[in-house]
Amino acid sequence: MTYGHGQHELVSRAGELERVRLLLADARGGRSGVLVLHGEPGIGKTALLEEAVAESAGMMVLRVTGIEMEAELAFASLGELVRPVECLIDRLPTVQARALRTALSLEDGETPDRLTLGAATLTLLTDAAAAAPVLVAVDDAHWMDEASAHALLFASRRLQADGVAVLVTARDGERCVFTEADLPTLGLAGLERAAAAALVQRVADVPAESEPFNRLYRETAGNPLALLEAAPVLADSAWGMQVPESPLPVGPRLTVAYSARLGALPEPSRRAATVAAASYTEDAAVLVEALHALGLHGEVLEALEAAKLLNLSGGKVRFVHPLLRAAAYHIAAPELRREAHRALAGALTDRDGLVNRDQRSWHLASAATAPDMTVARALADTAARARDRGALPAALRAYQRAADLTPSPVDRGRYLLAAAGVAQLAGRGDQALVLAEAATNSTDDSTVRAGAAGLRSQVLLVRQPPRRVHDQLVEMAAGLEATQAVPLMVAAAGAACMGGAILQARATADRASTLARSDAADVDHAAVLQAHTMMLAGERSDAATVISSCEKFLTDTDPLAIGVEVTSFSAMDLMWLERYPAARTLLERAVRCARKIGACERLAPYLTVLAETQLRTGYWDEAYALASEGATLAGETGQPVLQAYAISTLARIEAAQGRAAQCIEHARQFRGLLDSRGADLVSPYIEAALGLLELGTGRESEAAARLNELQQRVLSLGLKDPTVLQHQPDLIEANLVAGDPSAAQAALVELLGQVKQAPSRWGHAVSERCRGLVEVGEDTAEDAYQEALRHHEHLLDPFAKARTDLAYGRFLRRKRKRGAARRPLIAARQAFARLRADPWTAFAERELRAAGFDTPARRGHTPVALTEREMQIAVLVTKGQKNPEVAAALFLSTKTVEYHLSHIYAKLSVRSRTELTSRLAVHAGYLHE
Repeated sequence: MTYGHGQHELVSRAGELERVRLLLADARGGRSGVLVLHGEPGIGKTALLEEAVAESAGMMVLRVTGIEMEAELAFASLGELVRPVECLIDRLPTVQARALRTALSLEDGETPDRLTLGAATLTLLTDAAAAAPVLVAVDDAHWMDEASAHALLFASRRLQADGVAVLVTARDGERCVFTEADLPTLGLAGLERAAAAALVQRVADVPAESEPFNRLYRETAGNPLALLEAAPVLADSAWGMQVPESPLPVGPRLTVAYSARLGALPEPSRRAATVAAASYTEDAAVLVEALHALGLHGEVLEALEAAKLLNLSGGKVRFVHPLLRAAAYHIAAPELRREAHRALAGALTDRDGLVNRDQRSWHLASAATAPDMTVARALADTAARARDRGALPAALRAYQRAADLTPSPVDRGRYLLAAAGVAQLAGRGDQALVLAEAATNSTDDSTVRAGAAGLRSQVLLVRQPPRRVHDQLVEMAAGLEATQAVPLMVAAAGAACMGGAILQARATADRASTLARSDAADVDHAAVLQAHTMMLAGERSDAATVISSCEKFLTDTDPLAIGVEVTSFSAMDLMWLERYPAARTLLERAVRCARKIGACERLAPYLTVLAETQLRTGYWDEAYALASEGATLAGETGQPVLQAYAISTLARIEAAQGRAAQCIEHARQFRGLLDSRGADLVSPYIEAALGLLELGTGRESEAAARLNELQQRVLSLGLKDPTVLQHQPDLIEANLVAGDPSAAQAALVELLGQVKQAPSRWGHAVSERCRGLVEVGEDTAEDAYQEALRHHEHLLDPFAKARTDLAYGRFLRRKRKRGAARRPLIAARQAFARLRADPWTAFAERELRAAGFDTPARRGHTPVALTEREMQIAVLVTKGQKNPEVAAALFLSTKTVEYHLSHIYAKLSVRSRTELTSRLAVHAGYLHE
């Protein structure tokens, strides 16, 4: 719903108006921008926005005003905003068009994921701007439904060279995604005294130097709307003689003023104002039909317009200000509000469309005074549709209200459990716990109670110290039936794994497996955790057999319908088993499912494990991006252990690349997150990263000390598979370089023993490399290196192979086989350079020079620094993607891609895609690949 234009011109605000005009000028010049105006109610945000609209000659204006009542209706604001350009939706890429039409209930379809929907909004705005510059004007954004707000925020962040100006207003003290985002903002304060006096003179004869004006200015703090509403009341001498008090909040003061205006209306007008305020739509036809049902005629709306409360035009009914609408609704007696909702529900009864159906459900819910099964079920259907469209906050509220309205204890439990599940997916873990407990307390239904117990286990798993969670879940499972106990025991085993209690985890997983034999689904859940504990305990062959037996279950089951630990741990197992394509497929499917409905809490672990998978297979840039996103999401959803795990992946890449400051900073963050949390299987990852950093930057003694201590900790945990942490080759090399061959020999014996018990390609390759390092003076050393390289042929780990090539080349050089050393050293240098592992590239170059070979600088021009976005675009362009394809992949507009590409061409002195591809091949060491 939008509101009518203000009744008064701007007073003062020259600086603020200049910022707004600059935003419009940039859009007219083909540049995009965003500005968020914020301040207290009545401070003038809407007036500035209206001024922008008035000065938008030659621009297409797309506008919407957030309405408190409409916050329950998914995509209501987005639908209103894009209605003038709906005709352009069919021109969007097929996937984007389908996503936007589904979200706006223009057609039925699969649930659109947040990214696709955001990209569709972006493309729609930029397509509209192709005809004329666009002004997107959003008033009261704090009342937008969250689904719409996130879609517009996504688009706003990616606008650059498109000719789109986004102007948003939001109220201070209210939660709003635009004020919480990193966007340009402009805070509005009260008017200066002279401007306030000029404004007051327009509505009341109050001298600027009089005591009444002094009191008025003091009480209102220069708030324009408060000045306009309160000034006429100065004629009341009682007000002017009040004892001075502390300034009142603006909101209550305006509410009192509006209440006085509304209270003075005739009874039919007050009833009509209540109906208008209760309506979710500004469609005059719906409102008139509702008024007729109450015995009121359309003329009453004209009376409200004459009283300057409503604005009637174009078949729409608008309040002149959102605070007036809020006052009209909230000061009405409860029975009048219920009467209004009943009438509006009746007016929507015969209207088609899911939007009308959902509005009717909410009206009936607001009109209900007692439990009503029919209304509850209708609202639950509305909640399900909202969830399927990715509007999780709206779904959460609808499920909760449905639970309040149902007379059935079982249905109440089901609706509360559904609400808890939505809260968890939305990253509101604390609320999910409260709702799950309420679901348990509401019914004895075993299915509801089991589901609630399972959901609690999921939330606790990532929020509390893992070993404590294990004990809590085992206690919760005691005495329950198998179907209820198994999910808790599975989650308990996962918690014990994270806590490093591997033997305890192994025992709990075995108990879960025994309990699960009566239920096929639970058998698979338990088997996955059993396999995970087998892997950690070094029972690699048995774990591989169990995981293979679960693969159909894992690939056929919706990952959001099973425990997060089931998908995450099974993917880890596949990764440790070196079945990287299978792990990647499982995780990418889970990521797609989580993105589809914006399930941020689930998305974080999937991204984090996928990041490590990419790290181990040499896709370091992608791994870094995934881990960064995973860390951010884990932090936003209150999952410190997962956040630390993601940060450790960032630190390991930084360590290998010699980025010491970043690695050390991430180590600091990691320790702060895991302090006293008891995540003993996660905490070693950062020590392994720091050990690698020290080994690569010439601090071998520190590396040896750190990694020897880490080895003792890991062995004390019972971790027997060397592929999990992969720190032992660094430990052995650090001990050798630090001058402690006996410690290196002991570590090699331990590694060889573990590889024998839990054989893997990586284990065989690195253990043979380390045998070559330790036995450097023996005749068997060369055989060990060659055996290591044979294993590397079947292993997707370029960093590990380059380390072996480097060690082998060094060995050959020292044996005076300089010609033979050249090939492995060049291979090592090239691999390290591609990964930007600078310390290791330097090691390889030093060995090449020692072997008598030149290491000239890379051919071509001196590298020119491209921004992160420019690098992403450049790489995709060289892979043959056209500008629209690049835009779709990076969630940008085509114009923005063209803008960045022009800068790339200029920086690299190229004129075509062919030349760009050639230059990227030359500069592969500094561009992301």
